[in-house]
Amino acid sequence: MKVKRTSRYSSILLKNKVLAACFLAFTATGVQGQTLTGEMGGRNVTIDSTLTVSGKDTKPTQWTPSLTDEKPPLMLFQGFTLSVDVLGAGMRALTDYGTLEAALRLNLKNTYFPIAELGYGDCDHTDDNTNIQYSTHAPYMRIGFDYNILKDKYQANRLFVGLRYGISNFNYDVSGPEMSDPIWGGAETFSQSGINCTSHWLEVCFGCQVQIWQNFHMGWSLRYKSELSSTHSDFSKPYYIPGYGTTVNGSCWGGTYNLIFDLNWGKKSKKK
Repeated sequence: MKVKRTSRYSSILLKNKVLAACFLAFTATGVQGQTLTGEMGGRNVTIDSTLTVSGKDTKPTQWTPSLTDEKPPLMLFQGFTLSVDVLGAGMRALTDYGTLEAALRLNLKNTYFPIAELGYGDCDHTDDNTNIQYSTHAPYMRIGFDYNILKDKYQANRLFVGLRYGISNFNYDVSGPEMSDPIWGGAETFSQSGINCTSHWLEVCFGCQVQIWQNFHMGWSLRYKSELSSTHSDFSKPYYIPGYGTTVNGSCWGGTYNLIFDLNWGKKSKKK
């Protein structure tokens, strides 16, 4: 009987040692998501291999933002901007034509910007080859919209693409030196004043707006202009259209450099 008891305890001890060795080897491999079941001390024991090895936690493969990380949507009306163009005024001071222009732009969700531009065009030009003189002084108007193509709509800086429709009704004067009649002889001065004209054109715009300090911004725009229609007199075609530019070609390029006051409310909708 004594031999049998010793054999029984030896068998249990051997089994426990084997199970303990298996447990140590299993946890050392760091295999996750598996279990080990066996008998220890007469009891059934289950070992979970998802225990952390050497104090290292498993890292998630992808970060998913919670609802608290999402920015609330912007309200529709975000404010407006007032701007003046200093490039047109500088051109009038340095050349024989230029503009004085101001603009009002509405802000919808920091994405869509309806705009109205009002200005006054001025030109006094004399052709160097023909000595023909042309002058006009008249207002003009452009309406259109800009679209902010930047992905982040919450920042103060913006990058625009836009479209404009322009119109100007103006009178112009044109005169030239004496011209000799090759058939009947004699000479006569060419001069016409108060010729009325109405012009329509389209502009495709690209530009930016950068915050300088608080609500004060600066920006520029580059514009490709195409004349739609202009009324012509029997005597001449207008050399310069206020707000459009010269009419030497069927289309022309233009630009603005603006000082901007941006009243941006930055209101956001309440998160649902």
